[in-house]
Amino acid sequence: MNVLIVDDHEIVRDGMALLLKDAFSVESILFAADGREAIQKATNFPIDLVMIDLSMPNGLDGFLALPELRKLVPHGKIIVFSMYDEIGYQKKAFDLGADGYLVKHLKSDAIIKAIEQILQGKKISNEKVLENHIESESWETLFSPREQETFILTLKGYTQKDIASAMNISIRTVENHRRSISKKLGSTNKRDWLDYAQKHKMLEMY
Repeated sequence: MNVLIVDDHEIVRDGMALLLKDAFSVESILFAADGREAIQKATNFPIDLVMIDLSMPNGLDGFLALPELRKLVPHGKIIVFSMYDEIGYQKKAFDLGADGYLVKHLKSDAIIKAIEQILQGKKISNEKVLENHIESESWETLFSPREQETFILTLKGYTQKDIASAMNISIRTVENHRRSISKKLGSTNKRDWLDYAQKHKMLEMY
């Protein structure tokens, strides 16, 4: 089994790697510090299991990376491993393609058992999100994943040049994303953008 562990904390990556090596037949383990690096790794290497955090403040976060990883790992398993246990986050993760959602305070035995079940094809979460079909405003946004990334980086104070560099796109494409965002929100006012982000809890991951 080829594994990709995505977390901005080295100690978490190393700890998860040891846990997986002890419990499963692991051929190789790759590491990524944010979602964009994870996408690059998944593009260049065959991956069977992805363990990904949601909150990675200095790079592309788990929510934004999930749809792309789902496309790149169509037959593998993607498990969110996060400190956040809110049901809204869990539901959103499943909506974006996750196969499981585990919280970091779980004991090692519980994590291993949950991963075993997910590898067998079961959907596992910290709460019964799938059965309850709980609706949440969190991250129910108007934007495409690329627009979301542009939107958040803009609110964090990045310039168009900075965003283009971070996302590996042209400045013109950044301008197009911002224009589309303004059209969808009906406003070019950054105060309105911030209000929308706060309403939909889009900044809580940062």
